Amino acid sequence: MLQVVTWWFLIQIVGLAALPLAYRLFRWLPGRGYPLAKPLGLLLTSYILWLGASLGYLKNTVGGIVVALAATAGISLWVYTRRTGQDGPSLTTFLRERWRLIVTVEILFAVAFGAWAVLRAYAPDKIMSSGGEKFMEIAFLNATLESAEFPPHDPWLSGFAISYYYFGYVMMAVLTRLSGAVSGVGFELYDALIFALTMTGAFAVVYDLVARRTAESPGDRQPLRYGLLGSLFVAVMGNLEGLLEALYAKGVLPDSFWRWIDIPNLIEAGSVTGTLYPGHGWWWWRASRVLRDRNLLGEPMPLNPIDEFPFFSFLLGDNHPHVLALPFVLLAIALALNLIRRQWQPGRREEQPAPWWNPAACALDGNWGLFAAYALGLGALGFLNTWDFPIYLGLTVLAYGAGRYAAADEPLASVLQRMVVLGVGLTVAGALLYLPFYVGFSSQAGGVLPYLLPPTRLAQYLVMFGPFIFVAAWFLLAKLLTGKDRRRALVSAAQSWVVVAALPLVALIIVLSVVVITAPGRQFIQDLLSNPQIHQIVGSTGPGAALRAILLARLRDPWLFLTLSLLIAVAAVHILRPRQGGGQEGGTVSSDQFTALLFLCGLGLTFVVEFVYLRDTFGVRMNTIFKFYYQAWVMLACASAYGIWWMLRDVDRLGTAIQSAFLVGTALLVAAGMVYPVIATYSRAGGFETEPNLNGAINIARSHPDDWAAIEWLRANAGSSVPVILEAPGGSYAYEGRISAFTGYPAVLGWALHESQWRGNYVEQGKREPDIQTIYTTGDDQLALDLLHGWDVDYVIVGPPERRYVEELCSAPERQCAPAEALQKFDSLLNPVFQQGRTTVYRVPGP
Repeated sequence: MLQVVTWWFLIQIVGLAALPLAYRLFRWLPGRGYPLAKPLGLLLTSYILWLGASLGYLKNTVGGIVVALAATAGISLWVYTRRTGQDGPSLTTFLRERWRLIVTVEILFAVAFGAWAVLRAYAPDKIMSSGGEKFMEIAFLNATLESAEFPPHDPWLSGFAISYYYFGYVMMAVLTRLSGAVSGVGFELYDALIFALTMTGAFAVVYDLVARRTAESPGDRQPLRYGLLGSLFVAVMGNLEGLLEALYAKGVLPDSFWRWIDIPNLIEAGSVTGTLYPGHGWWWWRASRVLRDRNLLGEPMPLNPIDEFPFFSFLLGDNHPHVLALPFVLLAIALALNLIRRQWQPGRREEQPAPWWNPAACALDGNWGLFAAYALGLGALGFLNTWDFPIYLGLTVLAYGAGRYAAADEPLASVLQRMVVLGVGLTVAGALLYLPFYVGFSSQAGGVLPYLLPPTRLAQYLVMFGPFIFVAAWFLLAKLLTGKDRRRALVSAAQSWVVVAALPLVALIIVLSVVVITAPGRQFIQDLLSNPQIHQIVGSTGPGAALRAILLARLRDPWLFLTLSLLIAVAAVHILRPRQGGGQEGGTVSSDQFTALLFLCGLGLTFVVEFVYLRDTFGVRMNTIFKFYYQAWVMLACASAYGIWWMLRDVDRLGTAIQSAFLVGTALLVAAGMVYPVIATYSRAGGFETEPNLNGAINIARSHPDDWAAIEWLRANAGSSVPVILEAPGGSYAYEGRISAFTGYPAVLGWALHESQWRGNYVEQGKREPDIQTIYTTGDDQLALDLLHGWDVDYVIVGPPERRYVEELCSAPERQCAPAEALQKFDSLLNPVFQQGRTTVYRVPGP
């Protein structure tokens, strides 16, 4: 309990340090950035510490963190005092007038943080080697805590720095170190903190959409209520798979329905309990795998797409980059909304023609401070979860362009030019501000590939996004049919639909034509077809037959394509056709416009993966769906909360019957989405029957006491330097790598396959594996010692995983060794410094 209060107190300090800056930065939003001050302060403090420790000016210590926090407060106060009197009422006046907002945000944050800390305390299987990547995450946290400078050393590849977007682990380490918590507690409380910051971040976006800056009265509670609805949609509501689980457990639908809906592993592993509760176990995992990809023969693919959503991620307790980035994703959405609102403010000085190379002068009135703040906030996404950077950079540039085109009397060509200059400028600046990260970063990404297999089924897509699609359709079509000049709007929507539908089809036809017509294309397809796995997928040995099968698969199931292309087309029309104006009217129109933009981008992310995917080591679109759907959920959830407010705010505009039908449909779908969090939370917490404990490492300590004793001994006796250890390497999702993960000390090799994902190759792992095998199995003492010195090993671990490792190696026919004798050599060759049960730690003598 004390640590929960300590963390709450620390994040309050961090938020207060950045509050004056947030108040100035978000000066075009009704909430003035108050709900976003905490993530902004955490970002800026962590950035200053990281940059200082990367350049050698700061150390990654408590002292370095305090300096970074003081610098954040200093910058914040300087920005605030520099502009006093220019941007509305003072901060103290704002806090006094908007006390309802302040109280709501703080209660929401405290309740969310405390409730999720309780859930994490009761949840069994906190940090385990399988069921997520928690070993990797705790390894990164501990390695960051053990690194005095940045980048942190790689805990699973000694001599190398982490090659991963690790900024979220720097933030986690900042609060863990300040609070004095052990890493296992810091791991769990940071999960609760991210949940709370996501709740308040979603609240901020929807609150600012609903509240019209010049018309909102301090006593208006609608923005507060719908802000809370936005929090519910983004962070709490689940997809519809939870309802399907309950119905399947009850046995109320025929087998034909379950075969038709085809949720992966539901029929195979689900159980009919006769109640609406699916039973025990990890049944709730299936909600993150509701799509099933099939090959052109109709057979299931070996790897199904990942379709996580925020509540599932929090429930799992996976402190992975896509989760750690959530508050800052919402910060980026608020920045985009801030920019579109800026275009509508009356009396704003118009940007004058400026050199093409000057993005601040060309797009932001020459305000370099504003440009730098946007570059810092958006650029952070590249360091937090790299795929998010281009997504939210695109949203921000589109928001700027859409707002300017609608609010200013300026030709479209000029607006497009400003958008390009702003986009390129933010891209370059966002990369330069985080340059030390990119210098040492390598990736598994290998370009863009066309997706040529059958499309996603509409039914499974609606299981994932059903409530949001329902609201999007009603909101977009209602705006189309109730606006001025309805006939012209319908014509524009029809034309836009033709364009949206035609573009991917034309691109697909061009790609297929190039493959068929050109000799390199035919050779490429022939090479693919010679691969037995590819042949199995396409079901043909001829390129022509394979291409026909691809086209027929699209034509047989066009429903998702038609639905998404229509909604995207209508959203595009709304972005470009709002009324011109400013003040109160401009505030309302900009919210409508931005909501349509969120729908456009969210739907567009799920549309594009039907045609292309990003190539990685898996070779399928599994990760592309994962990354794009996740951000689509956030955008669609925020837009849907506003869409509900818009649909219900004026009875005369739509009519009672339409509003009632919309309200009933929305209520039913939201209730269906809430089934998952209600029943899954109880299941994940083990019925709240276990003894609560907030140390995520407790599972390992209890189930592997000998290994845990060795981990604690190493932490206590390794000294001031960071030692290199040798333990049995693992592939992925294995118990191997546990010593390095929980100490943060670099191992010669840990999860080798994960290293290949982070680095895009297996070269370094391939060099190390033979030497590790030799060290553990050879009978030549001098050879083993020379190899240990060659890899600068300080400690050798021999525990149950190493004994299994040696037994497996010695069982190979080509290897002549006896496991017991192979391990006994360490007793005389090295210095045994710790021993408990079947785990021994040996110190390697100097050369």
